[in-house]
Amino acid sequence: MAATTGITHNFDVNGVLFDLDGTLMLSTNCVEKFWHEFGEEHGIDSHELLKTSHGRRTIDILEMWKPEMADEKTSGELEATIPVKFASYAQPVPGVQELRDALPPSQWGIVTSGTLPMASGWLKHFLKFEQPVCFITAESVKEGKPDPSGYKLGAQELGLDKFLVFEDAPAGIKAGKDAGATVIGMATTYDAEHVKNAGADIVIPDLRSVKVNNWDPTTNTLSLTFENCIY
Repeated sequence: MAATTGITHNFDVNGVLFDLDGTLMLSTNCVEKFWHEFGEEHGIDSHELLKTSHGRRTIDILEMWKPEMADEKTSGELEATIPVKFASYAQPVPGVQELRDALPPSQWGIVTSGTLPMASGWLKHFLKFEQPVCFITAESVKEGKPDPSGYKLGAQELGLDKFLVFEDAPAGIKAGKDAGATVIGMATTYDAEHVKNAGADIVIPDLRSVKVNNWDPTTNTLSLTFENCIY
């Protein structure tokens, strides 16, 4: 499937839900360095470990590779070190601040596979965001992505019937689709074709493609335009 740039898409929805890592901020290098270090410390092939890590909860990865450490307390403690030790490797996704400022606070939320200590750490110390009204973390659900529980819970908390999910990873894309969302794939971690083939409805290079046109609280309708889409 050949990518075509310059495509425009328009959506009228009730609200939007964002993944965090790789969607609002580029922290993949930070997480990879963390897991590489973890693998070396525990005698695990870091290359194989990294194949299973992106877009999944730490507790689920520990269950696969180090089940004796797979509990919420341990995963939270491990993740809390990432913003502290590896923040210098992180970058904001282009357009994130402008989009955050343009969205009505009541109509967007974050659904992340990260634990509360790590996710809140990124918001406070790196993105300089206040925690949104809807903030779903690994502790909020029994099953992580690709299970749709997190996105279903986010939509329920915000009262969204028709909503968009922004995702960069195949596990999150599947979770969004299975939650009933239209999924905006982001070619930040994987190439655009891979993101499209994972099930994304459209694919954008970054958040500069997103324009908030209007929010009508009387009809609960948020109108957005996506410009310069890859798919």
